[in-house]
Amino acid sequence: MLEYTPVQLQDATSGVDHSMNEQDEDESSNSQRDSSSFWLAIKTARSMAQVRSVLYRFDVPEEEFANRFPSLAKLVQGLPDESATPT
Repeated sequence: MLEYTPVQLQDATSGVDHSMNEQDEDESSNSQRDSSSFWLAIKTARSMAQVRSVLYRFDVPEEEFANRFPSLAKLVQGLPDESATPT
């Protein structure tokens, strides 16, 4: 029969401060929540006017949007532009 021998593991990061202060945690949570809100708002937009409104609300310039979020930019490129006058 095998005997159990307890082994004490040493923390490889001993001496490193692993604590996160509340401000870091709040900023991380807010950032993640904002990112999720941004993606959802863009994915559910039904027009380019709505996309522009989301970009404005999240302070993302249109030029930067295509570079930072190419998959979302491709997703919305076929949306109608409600602000354009019909011809």
